[in-house]
Amino acid sequence: MATDFSIGQLAQLFDIPVATLRYYDEIGLLTPARVDPHSHYRYYGTPQFERLSTIKYLRALGMSLATIADFFAARELPKLTHMLTTQNQQIERQLRLLTAVQQRINNRLAQIEMAQTANFDRTERVILPERPMVALRQPYRPQDDIELVITKLRKQTGVTNEIFLGKVALLLDQQAVQAGHFERYTGICLVFEPGDVIPVQQERLVAEPYAQRIFHGTHVDAPTQYRQLLADCHEQGWQVTGTAVETALIDYGITDQVAQSITQIQIPIDSQAT
Repeated sequence: MATDFSIGQLAQLFDIPVATLRYYDEIGLLTPARVDPHSHYRYYGTPQFERLSTIKYLRALGMSLATIADFFAARELPKLTHMLTTQNQQIERQLRLLTAVQQRINNRLAQIEMAQTANFDRTERVILPERPMVALRQPYRPQDDIELVITKLRKQTGVTNEIFLGKVALLLDQQAVQAGHFERYTGICLVFEPGDVIPVQQERLVAEPYAQRIFHGTHVDAPTQYRQLLADCHEQGWQVTGTAVETALIDYGITDQVAQSITQIQIPIDSQAT
């Protein structure tokens, strides 16, 4: 039985590219048993088999080559225990991140499904749970650059710019709603959902009845919808009690087709409304 294996044979046995084995040799992670002085071919023996098996095992756990090299520099049980513990903590962080991202995706899928199956152009009374949020109360018009305002909001509130942090909504305070001033919003907010990392400094959209209206269109089309919503509230005897929250359920971030845009308005109403 052969005691020396060429680099090609080793690559085939361990299902690893020859280029990777050459790189391991270059950085001193896996040196061959001998190198032919004439042909410069690399040859490996069973000691290298054991070392390569360990390298593949540690790489499968996600460890860096630098960490593995440090382990081989002075192999000992406490060092391996520390390496595995540290790697396990990193994997736990990654799992939490992936779980949050998955929750964010599920939230978006549910939002899209809800938007597509909603009762359009109808004012409905809904009971909503308490929702954490952060807000920037400054005037905003639909034609303004919303990304600039969101960036300012995140910076002011310390919310990082990650994909799963906060659903953007526009705010229109009670006074503006009742005065019929629908063209200029009084603030913008990030409403947090399950899976989001919620900052310590936050506000709350309280759990209470809301008058809700969902329509095809963007924020630019909202004034007509507000007028109809208020007319419906008056007809039903519902009293507006707080700030309106306006959310784009489907917008330019999801589709390039403006005709497919869907927007939702929610206004808190008297909790004794029937």
